[in-house]
Amino acid sequence: MMKTLKLHPLMTISLLQMQIQRLLHCNVAVYIHHSLANTFDTLKEAGLENEAMVEHPIDETLSLREFEEELEEKFNFSMELCNKDSKPFTNKSIRLFQITPCSEGETGKQLDISLELLAKQARGSNQQNRAV
Repeated sequence: MMKTLKLHPLMTISLLQMQIQRLLHCNVAVYIHHSLANTFDTLKEAGLENEAMVEHPIDETLSLREFEEELEEKFNFSMELCNKDSKPFTNKSIRLFQITPCSEGETGKQLDISLELLAKQARGSNQQNRAV
């Protein structure tokens, strides 16, 4: 099964962190202008220029460095994958599939509901914008 990262400009950093934890079993630090982002900042504030939900398939054979660089190049925001203590991985050449799970939780259902709400909210605002 292919893992897919779902990104939306109104998504908060904390929602992205929950998604990364669920998909890749690690934490993530996101940066805005080279400073650590606040968990309530949005991906738009971090640099995501897309106006709608973007689904990005995750190639788990990529190294941590390649994955981080790919997202930065494609979506214009900086992030760094971290271990369970939120310290950046020192070995950036390990592959995504080699990351060992730091914790399993019930965040999966919560995350899916939040992503659905974001998508519905965006569709609603796009229809309002067209009507004006």
